[in-house]
Amino acid sequence: MAYWFLGGGLVLLLFGSEAAVRGGVAMARALNIPPLVIGLLVVTAGTSAPEFAVSLQAASAGSPDIAIANVVGSNILNLLLILGLAALIRPLPSPPKVVFRDGGAMLLSAVALAIMALTGGVTRFEGIAMLAAFALYLVMTFVSDWRRSAEHSVPCARALQRLQGDTTSGTAGLFVFLFGLVGVTVGAHFAVSGALAVAREFHLSEAMVGLTVVAFGASIPELFVTLVAAVRGHTQIAIGHLIGSNVFNTFGAIGVTAALFPLHVDKTLGVDLLAMAAASALLLPLLATRWRLTRPRGALLLLSYACYLVFLAWRQGWVVPSMIGMG
Repeated sequence: MAYWFLGGGLVLLLFGSEAAVRGGVAMARALNIPPLVIGLLVVTAGTSAPEFAVSLQAASAGSPDIAIANVVGSNILNLLLILGLAALIRPLPSPPKVVFRDGGAMLLSAVALAIMALTGGVTRFEGIAMLAAFALYLVMTFVSDWRRSAEHSVPCARALQRLQGDTTSGTAGLFVFLFGLVGVTVGAHFAVSGALAVAREFHLSEAMVGLTVVAFGASIPELFVTLVAAVRGHTQIAIGHLIGSNVFNTFGAIGVTAALFPLHVDKTLGVDLLAMAAASALLLPLLATRWRLTRPRGALLLLSYACYLVFLAWRQGWVVPSMIGMG
């Protein structure tokens, strides 16, 4: 039963977030909202809805470890696994603005969350401060991208991709959007309940389940979109898309969650928080070198993620030192 709850919850999160994005884009188009705003608010929020909903549901259910681990695991997966796979398929361009503005915001959010969590948790005041930082990031992006073409604006390009060929009316979009919200809400409830049941059944920590299974399920929209874009050669927005999702996950999802439900963070998650910050710090110089993420650098990211999974297995007791050449 635990598997059905967890699997069904993740499926509902996937389809619910997609429906929320489609409906939100249709409503925004009917209201003549500029593509830049659609990309910043509707598309980014919709694709990060699984992480947001799971964190909020987990915190309200008294499971702060899943609330934090879901975001940390998803962010690490975005940077190391998804970007690594995409770069192996096709080298990814990394414009300086994306590296400095979006990458800087991502690194700041990762370091800030690590510092807060390592001091015991994220208080309500710190959650509000994270939301203020997220609002400042949105304003900076809006100002710097205003009146720029899709070629020079990742949010605008993401919105235009969604708008292209979509003829859904505003009224239909409203119903699709509401359906998506219901799907995300119910999916988050099932996913958290299933994750807790799996943790009890296999004697795993809640953090372990959040860092792996739940994080992977929540990152499926980003994985699918990025890999399809790489295969089709539409790689201009891949890096900006994932970095923006990480900023939303950390400042936005954790900010709202902590503002409503102050989060106590278990000490075992300290290394994972540092790993998220380290992954952010590792990525930026790789992107800044010739402003391109090449295949060898993508392989380095994948190797880093494999090492992280080995560490998780070792911490859980599934790998002994002699198995990895340490004894």
